[in-house]
Amino acid sequence: MAFTLDDLPVYPHLALPDGHTPHSVAALIMASLARNGVSGVFALANSWPLDVDPQYARILDDWVAAGHHIGNHTHTHPLLNETAAAAFIHDVSVADELLAPWISKAPLRAFRHPLDFWGNTEEKRVQVNAHLDRLAYRSADVTSWFYEWEWDRAWQYLLQTGRLEEAERLKAEFVDYAAAQVAHDAKTCRMVFGHDVIGIGLIHPLTFFTEVADAFFARLFAEGVTFVPLSDALDDPAYLRSGTIVTDAFQVYQIKIAAADGRVLDAVPPTHKALMERVFELGTPLRPPRRGMLVQNRRARAS
Repeated sequence: MAFTLDDLPVYPHLALPDGHTPHSVAALIMASLARNGVSGVFALANSWPLDVDPQYARILDDWVAAGHHIGNHTHTHPLLNETAAAAFIHDVSVADELLAPWISKAPLRAFRHPLDFWGNTEEKRVQVNAHLDRLAYRSADVTSWFYEWEWDRAWQYLLQTGRLEEAERLKAEFVDYAAAQVAHDAKTCRMVFGHDVIGIGLIHPLTFFTEVADAFFARLFAEGVTFVPLSDALDDPAYLRSGTIVTDAFQVYQIKIAAADGRVLDAVPPTHKALMERVFELGTPLRPPRRGMLVQNRRARAS
């Protein structure tokens, strides 16, 4: 698996708990990566924080100094399915310019669509793909995400409501779930592509992940997972269908491809569906009503 991060330097969708900052969260994640020997991790970055506070550039500097890499995740995290092609293309170009000092040091030019949306119309899909080609980006899709943003909401809600023992148990439950999710995703990739696929995993810079990172890596190592460069994963021909389908679905790569081929596959291991339903329910009080305007709202508040 290639391990990746989205939304560095600032996760915009939920405020960090008291006592934590984007700088401290990034530092804790980098420390865990170092302890566990996970190197060369691509962080797909949004560039809007550089407009809000130039000090956020230090997170990107530290990330690269630690031996990791930066890719483009757009400027303001617009959702292509809700955005005109021209506006989305402009947003990508702004990020390309602002993030150039760090992207230029990476071994490949990686891009990831926000929420992995490739476009809900053929016109959008074609125009955006052509622009990404002009900028020489390779699309880094995701075969394993862990819904840790939902776990983070659930965990924060438990802390806020004084349910400390339950919040602590949630960490162990997440590690067990993550191992099951990786195994499930490897199985669905084999079903869809006919061979073992080098997966691409995704985590966001959230406080909850800093609490479980060492246990997360230890468990995946125990399950036989090894971490490889993103370029190794993208060289797998399975990823050639990235960005080729018009869809409005929020799905990991292989589930999206399967759906286009008329196959419905479970996104979550059946053994853990009840647990995930409980996690989603716990996080409901902290879940924002809409995702599309979150970054813009955060920028407005910060300014």
